[in-house]
Amino acid sequence: MCVGCRQRAEATDLVRVAVRQGDDPPQVVVDTARTMPGRGAWLHPRRDCVSAAVRRKAFGSALRVPGLTVDPDDLAEAIGEITEEDGRNGRNR
Repeated sequence: MCVGCRQRAEATDLVRVAVRQGDDPPQVVVDTARTMPGRGAWLHPRRDCVSAAVRRKAFGSALRVPGLTVDPDDLAEAIGEITEEDGRNGRNR
């Protein structure tokens, strides 16, 4: 389920994000291999889903990291770069 729009989707249509361990403050990163340890959150590779998840503060609860702050522009840019490398155009989906 996308933490932004809260719609169910196939795992192949979603991007996994996780918290990078050891960072102070914790940082949300795109898990391209989908194998990073710990909890992950899934969302559509679209700017509106990233913005909705940040607005609702969904990353903190989904990843179980209280007070987690996420820059929507940085995360959307990282997701856009990942989906372009994969040959998908996630921004216009």
